[in-house]
Order: sequence, then C-alpha cells, then structure tokens
Amino acid sequence: MTTYDFTRRVGEIAAWYRAVLADLYPVGPDRDAKVLLLAHYDEFARLATQNPSPAVGAAAVQWARTLLVLADAERDAGRPGWQHEWTEAYEHYVPGDDQVFGPLA
Repeated sequence: MTTYDFTRRVGEIAAWYRAVLADLYPVGPDRDAKVLLLAHYDEFARLATQNPSPAVGAAAVQWARTLLVLADAERDAGRPGWQHEWTEAYEHYVPGDDQVFGPLA
C-alpha cells in the first residue's frame, strides 16, 4: 500500500467515522471524546500536508492509527457503511508493518 493509498483510505474512514458519530451516538461525553480524537487526527493530517518534517509525519501516522483503532471498534460493532478495501489500511498500518514508522510498541 502506498502512502497515497493510505492517506486516501484513512480520509475515507475518517469521513465514515464522523458520520457514525453524528448519526448513531447520542450527544454526551463519549461522543465528545471521540470527536476530540477525530479532531486531533484532522489537525495532524492537515499539518503533515504543510510541514514535511519527520516529527510531524510520525505524529500524523500515530493519529491515523488511533482513528483506525476507533473505527475498527465501530466496524466490529456492525455499524453500516464499512468498505472492505479499508480493512487493508487497518491491517497494514495499525500493527506497524510500514517500513517508515515501525511497530506501535
């Protein structure tokens, strides 16, 4: 999977996750916390397009991994709309199989 594919897939997953939160979660602290995490992902995805430094890139990937873990929990809960092709992004990047950033641990 290329960086472009990862970025595109995670962007698609973020849009789906945002819709899940808006449509299926009642207003309250659980939804607010998840929206805050999604906002951090958005912030670092935007920063990574403006600042090519390794530190910003690493932070953006870590926030993307956080988003993928949250989205996977919604997929496991059977939320509608998950696309099969998104699974590859999750399975490749969450365990840290990418050559640049390595494992999460």
